[in-house]
Amino acid sequence: MRKVLVVDDDEDFLFIIAEYLSMNGMECHTATSASRARNRFIHCDYDMVVSDLQMPGESGLELFGFVSLRRPELPFILMSGNMNPRIRREALRIGVCRVLEKPFELSELKRLITGPALCEAQHDIGPLSSRRPVTQMSAP
Repeated sequence: MRKVLVVDDDEDFLFIIAEYLSMNGMECHTATSASRARNRFIHCDYDMVVSDLQMPGESGLELFGFVSLRRPELPFILMSGNMNPRIRREALRIGVCRVLEKPFELSELKRLITGPALCEAQHDIGPLSSRRPVTQMSAP
């Protein structure tokens, strides 16, 4: 069973994703902020992180930096309802596996999570082994 950490400040959206993934055989943990996600991440061994980009406090990219320093091989999906193309390119360049534009079909998220070799299949970036930990993201 895949263990997924889903992070979004929109609690209703977070609940819908968590219910859907749980009904489809995944163990889904949630956090409503990057700081809460950090705490959950430290105490649990996840197979993947799915995070919103824009949240109060830290962004999803800042959370990615935290995660990639500790587990650079861990797949990370970024979601956003308002994705700037430059930020999208930068996110993929630094190692985010996929960027999902909200709204998206839940079945697409499930396919990404359960599909083989999430990051290896992404043509915009190299394999997971080439990912480097991120300590800082350039300003928009």
